Amino acid sequence: MIDKDQQIHLGQVAKPHGVDGEVLIRMLAQWENYEPAPDFIFLELHGGLVPFEVKALRYRHSNDLLVLLDRINGQEQARQLQGTAVYIAAEDLGEAPQEEKRSLNLLTGFQVSEQRRGSLGKIQAVIEIQNNPLIELLINEKEVLIPLQEDFIVHIDWKKRELTMQLPEGLIELYLE
Repeated sequence: MIDKDQQIHLGQVAKPHGVDGEVLIRMLAQWENYEPAPDFIFLELHGGLVPFEVKALRYRHSNDLLVLLDRINGQEQARQLQGTAVYIAAEDLGEAPQEEKRSLNLLTGFQVSEQRRGSLGKIQAVIEIQNNPLIELLINEKEVLIPLQEDFIVHIDWKKRELTMQLPEGLIELYLE
């Protein structure tokens, strides 16, 4: 039997995702911004920890994982796992995140403000193009793509989920005209 005390309580299965048996795992706040990469996760079932092989894993937000597990074949099986505690081996948690090493995808949902224009809105998505990542905003119901370059970033507040930028004049207006 797997000893629960030797594993890390990562979070719980929040809900099924899609129809193929993928589940959304919500990580505990203390693991926010970690990027675990387990080959196996352990679900607390029937009073013990049951191992499941991870077939696919992707990150949704700073504390949400979308995971496809072996032996879970469909939405109904995934739904039965809802609320189940999730554990992983300590070595699978990864290192504590450092600000400069954080994934750009974690910026999704951040509030963006520009020094001259003020609030621009929330980041809808991060588009990772090699050496030229972009953030997508909706301004006046129009899609606006802004290069995520160091020169444009004034400050990132990870706790408040805010990004302050100084953009070249006319960049936003190109999209809004």
